[in-house]
Amino acid sequence: MHNSAISIHGLEKYYGDFHALKNITLEVPDKQTLVICGPSGSGKSTLVRCMNGLETYHSGTLKVLGLPIGDDTKVMDQVRKRVGMVFQNFNLFPHLTILENCVLPQIRALGRDRTAATREAREHLQKMQVDIHAEKYPDQLSGGQQQRVALARALALKPEIMLFDEPTSALDPEMISEVLEVMQELARADMTIVCVTHEMGFAKAVADRVILMAEGEIVEEGTPEQMFNNPQHQITRDFMEVVNG
Repeated sequence: MHNSAISIHGLEKYYGDFHALKNITLEVPDKQTLVICGPSGSGKSTLVRCMNGLETYHSGTLKVLGLPIGDDTKVMDQVRKRVGMVFQNFNLFPHLTILENCVLPQIRALGRDRTAATREAREHLQKMQVDIHAEKYPDQLSGGQQQRVALARALALKPEIMLFDEPTSALDPEMISEVLEVMQELARADMTIVCVTHEMGFAKAVADRVILMAEGEIVEEGTPEQMFNNPQHQITRDFMEVVNG
């Protein structure tokens, strides 16, 4: 049994000479929502991408749902069946319809038959209020609609953990609240969530914990109340001042 959904100890990551992640140690308890924030280039996206093997790391240990993240493709297949991810730029297949974007991953990753996968896809597209666009292609939809399709696609796989990498940064302001609303519902439904975001309102509303990263390190972590009302580090204070305008 694993007590933590995600367990990281002494994680190090380099891009050539650039030290992207420095001695990251972090536990994400089951069914908690963790928000990762910090200035650009601080290693936030790299860290969250390491969590499902999209980025490799050089040393340290990283376990997700008790499974070690690394080179073993069978283990990584297991992880990806149980961990969903939503990206900044939607990452939908442009040549597939919205429906097919949500059906195909289920067939490939979970071995579902097409009928069951289609039913599941339609159900989640409906929840995200984009089912009327099922036969359209991604470029026929707005950014906010595409991001809701990406959410439907991820949730159709019934993941135990959802990873979000700046899910609202490519969206128009009016679309941001729609996507955040869906994410808040997921957090309230007791799903384990790790979210890289600048949306501090979301962090205040649903995060169990917030960590602030700078230059590849975790500078500070605490409850939203601690981080917003009583930050201990100057870097955190400066960052909170900027994002709170």
